[in-house]
Amino acid sequence: MHQQRAATWSLVATGGGLVFGGDVAGRFRALDQDTGDVLWEINLGPAVTGYPISYGAGGRQYVAVSTGSAAQASAQLAITPEIRPSAGNTLFVFSLPE
Repeated sequence: MHQQRAATWSLVATGGGLVFGGDVAGRFRALDQDTGDVLWEINLGPAVTGYPISYGAGGRQYVAVSTGSAAQASAQLAITPEIRPSAGNTLFVFSLPE
């Protein structure tokens, strides 16, 4: 379990015991699926509105996620007025350590 104030709705679990997810505050995290501990975190700026995907290419593992405007983000931000992410639509891709 991982608790926070910002709404989270986009998650993906991997076979390696990681859960990747983003929130309306723009934070994207890797969590331990058993403990809920945050293993890695970055603030991407805009709300994380896309569902992350994990894929392999050239022997490497990647995680990709999109940020930006979405109706559900606006609704979630209405109940947390103190959270004000930046605007912009972007696709982020991260490679996992070997």
